[in-house]
Amino acid sequence: MNIQKLINKSQTILALDRETGKVIFSIESVPADIKRLIDSLGKMNFKVTQIEAEGWNMISSKYVLHPVNITGIASDKYTLLQNDTTTAIIKTPEKLKKFFSNVKKRPLSDLVLGKFIEVTGVISPCGEEYDIKGDLNEEETKLLNSIIHANDSIAGLTGEMLSLISGMIWYPLKGWFISGKEHAVVSIFGKWVILDSKIFEEILIIEGD
Repeated sequence: MNIQKLINKSQTILALDRETGKVIFSIESVPADIKRLIDSLGKMNFKVTQIEAEGWNMISSKYVLHPVNITGIASDKYTLLQNDTTTAIIKTPEKLKKFFSNVKKRPLSDLVLGKFIEVTGVISPCGEEYDIKGDLNEEETKLLNSIIHANDSIAGLTGEMLSLISGMIWYPLKGWFISGKEHAVVSIFGKWVILDSKIFEEILIIEGD
């Protein structure tokens, strides 16, 4: 997904070039310390998810996450997006909020029997208790649970830092996502799904674009 397509749209709040850290677009002046924080978070998050996705596909070829197309952390108001060229903050699309809500309220058995969800699961806050519906073996389950648990914690910390430093309200957080070459993993903190990345990225397209 090309974040550049979002630039100059009314829903875009801020966009930074990942290579230089320079502001591409902003609805208002961005203090230097906030720009540095958002730039650092974008670079760190995208690099970590690339490593996770590559590690995942070294042990499994079922759900292809590497290379990563786009990652994000979403709250009710804002979504932080990163790809290999751009870090952006946009207003959270209504379609994305509806998707998070649908995943949250539906049982695992209903989700996996649906048209789009290929695997789904729940995981406890400590990461030790879980339930999964879908085609994963023991080794795949262990690694995926580790990725979900780690990214739940990282997303929570990122939201807290953004709220404290940027002045934006990033709570309640809705979830996070990694959309890769063929598949996307989406978590709503304790519950997650895997689906086709093209289908998921359609959800990110802002109404009216």
